[in-house]
Amino acid sequence: MSQIDLKSYFKLGLDSTNNAGEQAGLINTIRTPVDTQSRQLNRVTFKVPKIGMLTADSHINLRFTSTANYKGLNILNGALGAVQRFRVLIGNKVLTDIERPALMENVKLYSSRTLSHLLDFENMFIGNSFDVVTDRDNGNFTLGDTGTAVINDAGDVAIQSQYLLTGGECKTFGLPLRMLGASFLETASLPVFLLGSREMIIEITFEDDARQYAIGGVIGKDMVQVDLVNVELVSTHVMLDEKMEAEQIADLAKSPAMYPLIDTYLIKGVLPAGANGTKATNLYRLNIQNREVHRILMATPPLVGNSNEYFANQVAEACGDEELQVRANGLNIFDRPVTNAASIYQLLNYYNGGLSLKMPYQVFNGTEYATTQIDFETDTAAMLGNQHFVGLDFKNGNNGIKGSGTVMTSALEVEYSTTPNNGSGEDTQKDAHDTFFYVSFSKMLQIGQNMINVSF
Repeated sequence: MSQIDLKSYFKLGLDSTNNAGEQAGLINTIRTPVDTQSRQLNRVTFKVPKIGMLTADSHINLRFTSTANYKGLNILNGALGAVQRFRVLIGNKVLTDIERPALMENVKLYSSRTLSHLLDFENMFIGNSFDVVTDRDNGNFTLGDTGTAVINDAGDVAIQSQYLLTGGECKTFGLPLRMLGASFLETASLPVFLLGSREMIIEITFEDDARQYAIGGVIGKDMVQVDLVNVELVSTHVMLDEKMEAEQIADLAKSPAMYPLIDTYLIKGVLPAGANGTKATNLYRLNIQNREVHRILMATPPLVGNSNEYFANQVAEACGDEELQVRANGLNIFDRPVTNAASIYQLLNYYNGGLSLKMPYQVFNGTEYATTQIDFETDTAAMLGNQHFVGLDFKNGNNGIKGSGTVMTSALEVEYSTTPNNGSGEDTQKDAHDTFFYVSFSKMLQIGQNMINVSF
């Protein structure tokens, strides 16, 4: 029997870490309990173990408690929808700070994953389950029977037994850090062993209103809560040999270690209420000058506080016939305003690296044509006009992180015109909406012997 080279063998587990080190060793998994918690703030914090290199496989384990039976989680991204804010601090410097990360993650989830992957892996891991069935013969459009939420013959919503939130009986979900806002871990593992005596803190604030992420009949604000006491950080670390770590730490005295990353933060706006058949133009000025921008995602979710039975706060809606013009560095991006729905969809395709949402046409379109061409279950009508995003790609074709975006010398102007129509199922297009801009831009983390710096 031939001997096994352990170093080569364990490299099989490094598929999520491209730059884990030239002589990567074992991967160590560490379970870290909550460092501080506050039910009043609905917040937990963790101190990340400073061992080796933190990888993209790290995640948060959490469960829910419920005071009522037959409750479930929103079907688009499950437990991810319960996260209101995610922050990472290194040496008291903010590395990333993002609100509502699951809304931004929807585009990636439902673009890069097949339905089989969503049901077999993401469904069991984060608790999402968007399974749609269309009957070509009868033209019925409804939720499938393999998802978290299903519709019975009477048109009532039922929650699958494995996802029932009943008392303290709830499965444990895993929320990857890369889905919560630490997407830079997908590019390269973070060398936390260089931090020395400085702390790396992960702070997670959960939604304090269960109606923002839970579904199933009448739900009160406190009927479902995150079990803060039992939330834990499960971090995976590439273990480097002691000699290599000592050499890297000694090099900090000569020059700081450089860790380039792409961070994303949220700029909030409001789309005012309109009138059906009346065009309205709104100008949004994003003060992102002096930053190297890679891409921007625009979403128009319902105003905070407005619940949606299936999707909770993780829904983005189509607001009618659209017209888009963007000015960057004083110049129009497009020769003429973009008005074609297919072109706007293609912009999202460019934003997402050649992939777009694999959703039924009726879900994100919501036009009168879509509603008259197919029948809907009564409870499924809430889907119409949902999951509509506008993506803008500002990458310039260069490789790497630094230098591959567009440096903004002035405020970015987004001119967004909408004409609401009557074909959105529940006529929500003319309502006021939040307008969220998720801006992804270059950052540089510098770790020195006696300093930590985060520069743009």
